[in-house]
Amino acid sequence: NPLDVWMLARLSELTKVMTVELDAYEIDRAVKPIALFVDDLSTWYLRRSRDRFKSEDRKDKVYAITTTENVLLQFSKLIAPVMPFLAEHLYRELRGEKESVHLESWPVGADFDENIILRMQEVRRIVSLALEARAGAGLKVRQPLGKLTVKNEMLKGDASLIALLLDEVNMKEVLFDTGLSIEIYLDTTITPELQEEGRFRELVRTVQELRKEMKLTPSDVVALEIGVNEDGKKIVSKFESELKKLLRVHTLSIKEISGETIDIDGIPVTLTIGK
Repeated sequence: NPLDVWMLARLSELTKVMTVELDAYEIDRAVKPIALFVDDLSTWYLRRSRDRFKSEDRKDKVYAITTTENVLLQFSKLIAPVMPFLAEHLYRELRGEKESVHLESWPVGADFDENIILRMQEVRRIVSLALEARAGAGLKVRQPLGKLTVKNEMLKGDASLIALLLDEVNMKEVLFDTGLSIEIYLDTTITPELQEEGRFRELVRTVQELRKEMKLTPSDVVALEIGVNEDGKKIVSKFESELKKLLRVHTLSIKEISGETIDIDGIPVTLTIGK
């Protein structure tokens, strides 16, 4: 997975920078990259890998878990000289081999491909621009859109990073056009099919919130009863299998609307969850 390759490259980059700066007793320069690394780890790698940790693809799930453990363990060693107590806590939680992280050898940074770091930076730059364009157009991220056109061709031909980009901004296709007068162009046309998918995503979010209110755990499998009108019935029927999978539903019932309704992007819905 490109996320794993990138995260391990960032770890090697951090290791080499900290090694050079600590050897020169430049403590401020050694510490400065730590915050950037933690931000990359938490707001990008872990967030983007969240579904991988519970994926049915066992191989990818193992890669995600193993990479996370390895990165955190090596990170505990890197911060040991400057954050000794946090380093010790991390190391013990990860069941390090030694009695203490402070008895470990200093990590050696592996060789890494700088291109993956630059290309991932480009992914995140485009994501930022696309999300800004969405906000300007008043379109929620849960509403799928058709085409995103990008001026810079750095990612052209890289299917794995393009897939990551499309998933993050909820688009169906990315095009590259060096003649574009702006950095990106967002096609905001919402077809009936895209509108249906957007309503489905809103329904999923609403049920997930209801699960949280009921203090259900992600592993709890439930029975779901949905009251909808004719338009809503078509959407639920179309996405039934995906709905069951995403929301861990063993029994799904569709009925006529009754009682207090919830508005799902213009469609009134009633929801009942039971175990």
